[in-house]
Amino acid sequence: MSPSTRLHDTDPVSPVLLLQYLPVHKVLICKECRYAIQPSAISRHLKDLHHIYRSDRKQLIEYTTGLDLAQPDDVVLPPPHEAPVPFLPTESGLVCAREGCNHLCVTTKRMKSHWATAHKDIVGGGSQWHPVILQTFFKGNQLKYFIVSPPSTPEPQSTQSPKTNSECDTRMSEPTPPSDYSESCSCSQVSELVPPSDWSTDDKELFNHFVRSTYYDMGAGPYSRELWRTSIPGLAYEHEFLKHGILACAALHLAYLNPPERRRYQMIAACHQARGLPPFRALIAAPTEENCNPILAFANLLVVHCFAAEEQDAEFFLLKGDRDATTLSGMPDWLEVIRGSCTIFSHVWSNMRMGMLKPLIDETMSDEALPIIPDNPEHSARLRELLQLPIIGKNPPTGELLGQTMTAYSTALICLARAFGSAEAAKVNGTFSMWTAVQIWPARVPMEYLELLRRKEPAALVLLAHYCILLAPLEDSWYMSGFRKRLLMRIYFQLDDEWRKWLDWPFAEVGLTPPTAEDIRRCPGAA
Repeated sequence: MSPSTRLHDTDPVSPVLLLQYLPVHKVLICKECRYAIQPSAISRHLKDLHHIYRSDRKQLIEYTTGLDLAQPDDVVLPPPHEAPVPFLPTESGLVCAREGCNHLCVTTKRMKSHWATAHKDIVGGGSQWHPVILQTFFKGNQLKYFIVSPPSTPEPQSTQSPKTNSECDTRMSEPTPPSDYSESCSCSQVSELVPPSDWSTDDKELFNHFVRSTYYDMGAGPYSRELWRTSIPGLAYEHEFLKHGILACAALHLAYLNPPERRRYQMIAACHQARGLPPFRALIAAPTEENCNPILAFANLLVVHCFAAEEQDAEFFLLKGDRDATTLSGMPDWLEVIRGSCTIFSHVWSNMRMGMLKPLIDETMSDEALPIIPDNPEHSARLRELLQLPIIGKNPPTGELLGQTMTAYSTALICLARAFGSAEAAKVNGTFSMWTAVQIWPARVPMEYLELLRRKEPAALVLLAHYCILLAPLEDSWYMSGFRKRLLMRIYFQLDDEWRKWLDWPFAEVGLTPPTAEDIRRCPGAA
């Protein structure tokens, strides 16, 4: 599709499908044209290049009005050799080798002209310039190149006209993987990562967003991230349920990035998830060597979906305290989903560890990635205090049920204590990932504990609150942003005053202040 066509043939154009705001650089990028639009030229760009006329432009202009956009001369360029700026194409270029010059261009002809005029020197080539990878935010008179690190796979086909100079068409090689990576990760089928032509425009947009941006927080290290950017999206071409899982995750990421469009993207994510879950549930009953890789990928996406699909309203803390609700906003549901996702591969695990997802498993999912280190004295002391929890409550069970309840609590607490050691080790090793977060505790607690949590038993909620402490390494991930605070506040409003003192340590670790009396008064059902 050329830049001169409508992004959609009939529907008004969504701002976020066409435009991307980068607050670090204060620029607005057109994702179809793949360059930044000058603030004064936004309306003209939409009208002349995309034929979006007045009625449909209104929504787009309203979206851009509230953005802090810099003039081209004031845009903050990234430091040299950082990762490429998303949504911009990369170009093979040259940098002048004269000390202090750093002139950039994309053709040898222009570099020779630069040397002849700026340095008054004989142009011999070779040592007078060096090859680099370039990007630019703007085109035309405002073109200003900056150096970036090489992309790890070739760029998808650009919507812009190709350069006529053959020197600008060089493709960069992929990073050198570990010695056992090339055979285990068959990436050839996704070298271009171009969505199939029969996908809808919206699906293509979501897919492209995933492989350009969303993938990064899916892995804990460079090789697992490479899988999420290349091989795993490639599996979606053949497995429809995985396609929907990827698109759902991308939609949730866009919902996070674009608050004005949050509700719409959450609905899109929910629709894709609803289409991907039924076949996933059917397949997980008996994973095979043929389908275990897409199932494992979807299970990882499901974990992200469970975290990212949480409400993100600023008023969330004061609106979700209804103690009469049948469930605690689905908390046991996401724990059960996560728990089940960790236990379905036992009979094919040995084959998976030697397959295409080996780097993902080795970095974040193997037993070696979850060692237990000696106890942290402070953590141990805090956790020992939980032994004093009045777990029986006001309506104690009797007989066999009493024994089951006591066992469920003690097992969950023992698992929590071990989880603190495993989490500390994973942080030290740099292997803490979303999968670590679910393996160390949710995957190990007994079903009886989840039932207690579903009934909103206070002691069960207190243990869950302490689990929030362990999620700190993921707090900077888009799908976990604010999750711990939201969950803790939700727990707080479900507890009576006599139980809230047990939340002091989790509150302090997460950086929360207990709500005021006015906050509690405003929270429905919390009084």
